[in-house]
Amino acid sequence: MQHQRQPLFVQVWLTHFVPCFFAGAVLLLTAGQLPLPQPLSGDAAADPLRSVLNGAAVALVTLLYHRWRNRRIRRYWADAVATYSGTRLRQAVLVGFLSGAADILLTLNEWGVLFLAALVMAVLGWNLRAFALRAVILLRPNGVITWADVSELLRIYLATLIGFTLVNAAVDGLHVLAGNMPPFGFMSGGGEPFLNALYYTVVTMTTLGFGDIVPRTWDGKVLLIIQSLLSYFMFAIMVGIITRGVTGAGSRDKG
Repeated sequence: MQHQRQPLFVQVWLTHFVPCFFAGAVLLLTAGQLPLPQPLSGDAAADPLRSVLNGAAVALVTLLYHRWRNRRIRRYWADAVATYSGTRLRQAVLVGFLSGAADILLTLNEWGVLFLAALVMAVLGWNLRAFALRAVILLRPNGVITWADVSELLRIYLATLIGFTLVNAAVDGLHVLAGNMPPFGFMSGGGEPFLNALYYTVVTMTTLGFGDIVPRTWDGKVLLIIQSLLSYFMFAIMVGIITRGVTGAGSRDKG
């Protein structure tokens, strides 16, 4: 399948921003719970330093992940899945740094949270569009489905899950900053807000619906409706594509 005609950095940004931003948010919140030295303890003057350090940590995680992934691909899939090396790898590390550094906006004010939520929603929309385009191509008659295609669909699905986790957490945080009742209450009842947001998003997108966390405001209910419908159709399409691919392979073998 041909990739969309976009500059390489744009492709890397769109595929890496959401997971790198989420990893950076987790690192930043985890570091906030540690007994850090005075220059890093949360003073406003230290925000640039915390931003750079968090970005560097996410960049390192990105580099290590792709090196591990490259070894796995060369061992099991040969050329079926693209590896990250050279310019592509350097740009992935750069996006990791920028995403991790941008996480500091989560700790500043509601405008920073709102800006990041809008940015995540924009990237999330691109991922959903990429999923739809790829699914249309794979569902064409006589279409050939490879494990690289399945891997890409799974990546988009996981990116969507992480993206909605960030949006849910941001919406909840905005309500708290504004002094209003939060739609989900991720900050109450113990536990980390992002862990609670991830738990709620997984429960919603897998249609489990335990009911221990429920939306209490109109915007929370709208997000619930959107997530439930999108995740249901995405999961159904993935199952249909994988099943069709396995059936097609079996038919060819019999012939």
